Amino acid sequence: YEGLVMDGELVILDEAGRPSFQRLQNRARLSGAHEIRRAAVESPATLYLFDLLAVEGFDVRPLPLLARKQQLEKLLPQAGPLKYCGHFDDGVALYAQAERLGLEGVMAKKADAPYRAGRTANWLKIRADRVDDFVVVGYTAPQGSRGGFGALHLASFVDGALTYAGRAGSGFTAAQ
Repeated sequence: YEGLVMDGELVILDEAGRPSFQRLQNRARLSGAHEIRRAAVESPATLYLFDLLAVEGFDVRPLPLLARKQQLEKLLPQAGPLKYCGHFDDGVALYAQAERLGLEGVMAKKADAPYRAGRTANWLKIRADRVDDFVVVGYTAPQGSRGGFGALHLASFVDGALTYAGRAGSGFTAAQ
């Protein structure tokens, strides 16, 4: 198709089928042709597409979301790394499922709204906040223009033993 413009999210799934931002970052850092080909097999990326903005030179942004999604679904292949992301009418049930699966949350979009770039009242990001207690066991040095520290290394107690849980580096101001 000529002039095909879509909106979506590129993800690499973990063993449980959940999007892994860390795996995506690791994959994006690869530069060698051999590394990239191997990663394409070992950690395949999937582009989940959820909106259509233009096709064949026609701007479809003024159409309601559901009409754009119907056209998008018709354009995408049934198999392969491009996946159609459907619309769910029961947002409460979808959110509950996202929480159960340990996902980041859901995007709620008004079904009859036209496409508008940027954050609008018609699109809401509803986070499934997960809370737990962690011990700070270390930190990394800052990089680039960042000051203080790069990321905190965290651990939690699992069966009485302190177990590394990952790192957190976002959400801190320079003063913090």
